[in-house]
Amino acid sequence: MKKIFLAAIVLGVFASGLWAKKDGLTEEEAQLKIQQCQQKVDSLNAVLENLNKKLAALQDEVKPVDEEIASISKEIEDLKAEIAKYPSEYTVQKGDYLAKIAAMRYIYNNAKAWPRIYRANRDKIKNPNLIYPGWVLKIPHGLVTEIEVIPGDCLWKIAGFTWIYNDPLQWPKIYKANKDKIKDPDLIYPGQILSIPRD
Repeated sequence: MKKIFLAAIVLGVFASGLWAKKDGLTEEEAQLKIQQCQQKVDSLNAVLENLNKKLAALQDEVKPVDEEIASISKEIEDLKAEIAKYPSEYTVQKGDYLAKIAAMRYIYNNAKAWPRIYRANRDKIKNPNLIYPGWVLKIPHGLVTEIEVIPGDCLWKIAGFTWIYNDPLQWPKIYKANKDKIKDPDLIYPGQILSIPRD
């Protein structure tokens, strides 16, 4: 593009010379016009060179950002592949029990997380100590932002769940986020849907 631009300028200079002859300019006047055109070409070349330097500098600045984007994209793809390994359902096998299932690597890798499976399958599981081969259980994953109160729950117990805060002492966070539903923090009722703040 630079060569085409310069060729156009040179052609313009040549054309100016022809017009100068036609208009009856002296040789000195024609030379002066050529010098003026050459100065313009030099000036434009300097501007073009400066712009090329700026472009190169910007490309150098963008390169690390492009590399970081590529790295993050790869990390996202790797995470998606890892998440795909975690089943959303599990078929109960002979000898299984909820804590055993929860402890499996691609379930929760944590036996203490068994209540999460129980809560997600209360339509099927009446007694958490009794599950049967062939049952297909839902296995919830992801960050919980709300929870349904079931019989036996209290704020302290909910806060202590591994998938909530894993710390019973964090119960005031749930209370503060649900003051519109909870009048007394010692009294919560089955069926209530409580928000779980994550800030």
